[in-house]
Amino acid sequence: MIKALVCGLAAGLVGLGSAAAAPETDVYASHLMVDQEVTVSARITGVIEKINVDRGSAVKKGQSLATLELQEFEQGVREAREDMQPPKLELERARALSAGNIMTKAELDEKRALYAVALAAWEKARAIRDYAFIRAPFSGVVTEKFARVGQKVIDNQNVPLFKITAFEPLLARVYLPEERLMSIRRGDRVDVVPEKFPKARTTGVVQYISPIVDAASGTFQVIVQVKRSAPQSILRPGLAVRVLFNNAGRS
Repeated sequence: MIKALVCGLAAGLVGLGSAAAAPETDVYASHLMVDQEVTVSARITGVIEKINVDRGSAVKKGQSLATLELQEFEQGVREAREDMQPPKLELERARALSAGNIMTKAELDEKRALYAVALAAWEKARAIRDYAFIRAPFSGVVTEKFARVGQKVIDNQNVPLFKITAFEPLLARVYLPEERLMSIRRGDRVDVVPEKFPKARTTGVVQYISPIVDAASGTFQVIVQVKRSAPQSILRPGLAVRVLFNNAGRS
């Protein structure tokens, strides 16, 4: 944590006018970050047949990133559906006989159980087939692509195929000294200034205040949600920023 106590200096750094007119401000160094960033792997064993995205592609939750060869999985679905037909017909026949008191309830329950097993096998085969479509777990951007057409993937090896990053919400984490505990509230507005791009100055809102103070450093964690608009596309995870807290009302 780097902290600088200034009176008008922060405003001067970003060209906001004379230092004499600016309120006292605490400045803390941070880096922008996001909550969600995951590496996507295959859930079943197979060979990649098609890749649908590239680095930089914007994706929606559930969108197919790549597809495994489907023939084997389609065959599994067909076989399970065919295997389901005989117990289904047997159950229908048993229901008709049971209605005429020709079949006992125990025999009917047995037919129901056999059909339930076959139905479960069919539904499992369909689920496995759906796993052949490697999907985005949430909306975001493809920031890494490792997958290759023809690559064999194995479900229990967790081989990385894509990295997906959710660019919203954009956050900044800072550590404030414990004497600021009574002067910070959720919803407080702050200013956020990129170190190298001060013209991309924006605002943020205090989203989270840690309920504990670190005894070793005498600080507590604060997370700020940073506002980003189209003209401020320079704002992205990893960018060095300074977070400015107004000292007005500080106890």
